[in-house]
Amino acid sequence: MANLDKPVTLYYAAKQYKIDSQMLADIVQDRFPGVNATQVEAFFSSYGLRGKDLNAATLNPAPVVKSWQGDSKFKSLFSFNDNTGALSTESMRDTVVAKVGWDKYIQTFSPKNIPGAADGVLSVADLGFSQLGDIAATWQNMESLLYGTISKLGHSLSRNEAQEIYDFTQNFDLGLQIKNPWVMAQFEKLMLDALLDPATEQDPPVLSDEEIADAISNALIAQVSLVGIDTSQNLFNNLNVF
Repeated sequence: MANLDKPVTLYYAAKQYKIDSQMLADIVQDRFPGVNATQVEAFFSSYGLRGKDLNAATLNPAPVVKSWQGDSKFKSLFSFNDNTGALSTESMRDTVVAKVGWDKYIQTFSPKNIPGAADGVLSVADLGFSQLGDIAATWQNMESLLYGTISKLGHSLSRNEAQEIYDFTQNFDLGLQIKNPWVMAQFEKLMLDALLDPATEQDPPVLSDEEIADAISNALIAQVSLVGIDTSQNLFNNLNVF
């Protein structure tokens, strides 16, 4: 790595571009095998700098988990599932239940940890979007809402958009690895534009219905492993499919 003989320059560049001590340790592994984040921080501290300020928890703190409703960038896509075939609620339910059992499946979709559900109704104010109106806080509605919303996200990613995302990751691989702020902002915009912009007949979805259904079912099967272990999070916070 250049600038190792200029620790002050390196330190402030790392802070500016949010390159934490673990990232720096990973970058210099070839030259200093086995070096870890703590040693990187100690290196800068030995020059009178605040090495601990490069700790990942300080430099790149994890975002505070917010309610899934009003804070979701995809709230315009929330919808009940009206798909048929592989993406029907019944088809995906059967796939998941066959692996995890009925009791855990129902418990997974329990609305008890959804903010605003305690009174049995998720109002427009609770939801943060208005396209569905007020809905009953039932496991059936949570099930349909999750399947419908993620199916719509899957259908939104077109072939051309998928190629653009792939090209971006190849061209800015290092920036993504070190979480360069500009690169990360551009990548987030690219992803949001792709997922919020529906695919068209001229530029069809990159994923088939069967591929989307498999992704949803497999992610949900993995999610059920948290039942009885993590009772503080709701399904929409935990489930990451794409």
